[in-house]
Amino acid sequence: MSRFPVLPPTYYHAHFSEMLAFVRDVYASVLGEAEHAFITDFAGLSLEAQCLFIRMSNRKRPVFTIADLVYAEIGEIEWRLEELVEAGFARRACAEDYRSWLDTLTRPVLEQIARDHDIALSRQWSKAQVARAVEQTLPFADFATGFSHTTWVPGHRETVGFLLYLYFGKLSDNLTAFTLRDLGVVSVRGETAYQARFVSREEALGGHAYTQALRSLKGATPEDYQRLAEHASTLPSPATPFVEGLRDRLMHDLGRFFERQKDTDQAIGFYAQSGLFESQERTIRLLHGRGETEHVLGLLEFMLDAPAHDEAFLFADDFYRRKFGKKRTSAFTDLLRDGEEINADDLYRGLPELAAIRHYEAQGWTAHHVENGLWPALFGLLFWDELFEQPGSLASEFDWMPQALKDNRFAALFPHAVTERLDALETGRGWPLIADTLARHEGRENGVFGWWPGLGDLLRDFLNVAPPKAVRDIMAALCSDFQGLRDGFPDLLLIGPGGVKFIEVKGEGDQVRRHQLARLNLLRQAGFEAGILRVAFRPDPDQVYAVVDIETTGGQAAYERVTEIGAVKIRNGEIIDTWQSLINPERRIPPFITELTGISNAMVRDAPRFADIADDFEAFLKGTVFVAHNVNFDYGFLSAEYRRLERPFRYPKLCTVASMRRHFPGLAAYGLGPLSREFGIELKHHHRALSDAMAAAELLKMVNEKRLSAVTAF
Repeated sequence: MSRFPVLPPTYYHAHFSEMLAFVRDVYASVLGEAEHAFITDFAGLSLEAQCLFIRMSNRKRPVFTIADLVYAEIGEIEWRLEELVEAGFARRACAEDYRSWLDTLTRPVLEQIARDHDIALSRQWSKAQVARAVEQTLPFADFATGFSHTTWVPGHRETVGFLLYLYFGKLSDNLTAFTLRDLGVVSVRGETAYQARFVSREEALGGHAYTQALRSLKGATPEDYQRLAEHASTLPSPATPFVEGLRDRLMHDLGRFFERQKDTDQAIGFYAQSGLFESQERTIRLLHGRGETEHVLGLLEFMLDAPAHDEAFLFADDFYRRKFGKKRTSAFTDLLRDGEEINADDLYRGLPELAAIRHYEAQGWTAHHVENGLWPALFGLLFWDELFEQPGSLASEFDWMPQALKDNRFAALFPHAVTERLDALETGRGWPLIADTLARHEGRENGVFGWWPGLGDLLRDFLNVAPPKAVRDIMAALCSDFQGLRDGFPDLLLIGPGGVKFIEVKGEGDQVRRHQLARLNLLRQAGFEAGILRVAFRPDPDQVYAVVDIETTGGQAAYERVTEIGAVKIRNGEIIDTWQSLINPERRIPPFITELTGISNAMVRDAPRFADIADDFEAFLKGTVFVAHNVNFDYGFLSAEYRRLERPFRYPKLCTVASMRRHFPGLAAYGLGPLSREFGIELKHHHRALSDAMAAAELLKMVNEKRLSAVTAF
């Protein structure tokens, strides 16, 4: 039995009708004559003709033959096609469809057409090049006579595309989202009222035009860029900040193309039409490269006097001082240079944030890897009612980002609420507001932030010790520009008796990006302590390792369970602690597993469940490197067990199988038993967890002697 519901044969007709009704009701003031006429004329078609038109419109191919239009729920296709033609919803293919028709043909068919008409081809040509050769050599009339079947083209492509754009707010070729909704594959917001995402027809048409232009540049050839550049001036003038933002992106992309082509004049010309900071930056760099210092100075001074945002000011200030103030290093370099540096065992390579957390925990801090989770969550919970509970807060059931955050309108839309909540934060009354929202909406999906276990506790602890005015200032900044400030925040939040710190963690070769620098400055200006921690990696003789072995009911972590854990803690080559427990797997142990391990159902009947020992075992592992023989097996099973408890499980790993192969190559076998025999390691009860862990611990000592001796020799 399928786990998905069975949709009716004409499900797509219901979806299309739902979309039309929604657009007609919500966007009545945005629709023009073409859209109103389409909706009226579509309603006048027979049901089967409507279904056929929707089928044709939902497919990407531009032209259709009868063979392409065989659908069980639609009878008498030829009659339905004639009905569509008479009503203007389809037409027969003509010369203007030539190239798109060729693109629907397979390469062998194109090559046969070329041979039939003596068109020279190259074997190295792509299908597109073959189609171009046929188009340029063979007249359309001669091409069309070679097909015995009449070919049709669906009408109103542009109108349907615009209606879908109104509904989804993006370019869409079909209604697949509705199908996935009905199948339960995607969740939607079941609101009763929605707000139009576009304030006017001009905004909708402009957004559609610029979005189409931006899409056309994906995978575009130089010729495509040139054609668009020639016609860019014919695109609509931006009527709203939303359309202006799209135009800025398009002009910037065209500028980047001409810069890559070494056409500096054209590049600067298009950058000048873009309001993006990135366009200003590229213009300044190009002008400076041409020696136009006076022009550059003027632009920099303008940016310093009226910066668009923090990143613009940081760039202008940094560039001004380095190029004209004889400062040799950048603000990025200075910030990295001033930051703290620690050494971590090279097993933390790839996990610099975890190494940093261990470092700060050793100093008494409680460290949380929050990155871009903390501030959007605090913002969303503080202003939940304004964001999600207002009539028409979303544009459709498929939307998740509130309309109030569009074009930085939030503070202007809700001035009283913003003032009230910010005052509550500044006077230390923020937590009750957050707690109330959590009680009403915890776990509810939204487009502003993601939930994670312990979020409420973290926010409570943070607000209890964070400087209230600093929190208020960051929230005020998000109210003014949520979209621009929602990312780039530091990796770690440290909470301690003395307050809070924010730390951006950088491993070897990792660079601080401008928006990260801007967020650090934003936090500092608000009154938070914020900085960068650099992590270098090398073998650490004082690193503590937990050598772990588990026994299980089977081999697949997703389905089987742990029956025993044995672990040995090692530092400086000495065993400093052990941990061992049988585990009740809450299922029967197969006989062949009992034969292999000696662990029976009777032995685990009264043993603790994994949930009962999870805290104790996690405390044993704290601050260690996780080691096992074939580490991904043991680590994967334990990760799955903690995941069932909705708890994280993240440690640096070392595999004694891989490490023994690296440091002791050429042995006949690298299983725990063969290695124990090879090196005289005691293995009394193979396939019992603690015994295997003790043997693997001896292998770890051998591996670490090799690792550390290499560093000493260097």
